[in-house]
Amino acid sequence: MKSIYFYNILLAMTLPAGLSFAAETGKTDAICTSQVLLPALFRPSAENITVYEPSTRYSTVPVQMGYGERKVKVADAYVIYETIPATFGEVTESIEVARERVEITTLPATYRTETKRVKVKDATQRWNPLCPAVVASEQSIPAHCLINVPAVYTDVTREVIDVPARTIKKVIPARTETITRKVVLQPAQVIRREIPAKYRMVKLAKVEQGAKVSTTQQPARVQAILSQQTLRSERIVQRPALCEPTVSPSTILRLQQHLQQGGYYQGTPDGILGPKTRAALTRFQEDHQLASGAITVETLQKLQLQ
Repeated sequence: MKSIYFYNILLAMTLPAGLSFAAETGKTDAICTSQVLLPALFRPSAENITVYEPSTRYSTVPVQMGYGERKVKVADAYVIYETIPATFGEVTESIEVARERVEITTLPATYRTETKRVKVKDATQRWNPLCPAVVASEQSIPAHCLINVPAVYTDVTREVIDVPARTIKKVIPARTETITRKVVLQPAQVIRREIPAKYRMVKLAKVEQGAKVSTTQQPARVQAILSQQTLRSERIVQRPALCEPTVSPSTILRLQQHLQQGGYYQGTPDGILGPKTRAALTRFQEDHQLASGAITVETLQKLQLQ
């Protein structure tokens, strides 16, 4: 008790001029040490969220074919005799006219839409404007004096890969053509006459350059989500404040008038420390990052009540 007495004397000596509040009786309003809620501090920040994942894109260069001709003998040369003609037989052969090749088909990646829940502000607490000031001598603050403010979330829609890009290879078999040719089984006799061989030009297809696959990387796309980073959590602290049981009506009247000038107090100032005055005072303290829960000295300084 002695330390609190000297603390109040020291506080009165260090207050700026004009911060002593005189009651109607001429007495100075007493200063007490009250437990108040120091609000949390936040800093705007941005978080990058991936809304389009990176992927690989494939492109193909088709196979290049070359064409030519080949001279194929379809009938041997033979000799005809006038008396005994030659006899012939037929031979069937398969000629490869197109070689086996590989063709490649690419399928692009497919995506699906997902929604991600992102927290942009942590949960915090605020002082209940309807709760009276709590003096430092009390052991704890009543539970109804602190109001829980839930965290703030936002939903972000993004596109993620459902099925990656891929390639499909297709083997085209070789193509052949059947050629029938005539061959001499028995040459002619007696009168000899030569019959020249017969040829046929057959078109041939061949692969000059095989199919190629090239890849390109599709970069990811991100979206900046604005959020508030907590620099300091709210906490209960002790601050010098007016002793509410003994505060004078004239001091409350001046407080109401200054709050009314700032747009916080609605109605006619009456010098009564009621719920409407406490609510206006709490809104002023929260807007100016001041500790709430009592008529603190720093609040009076902010209101320029000198």
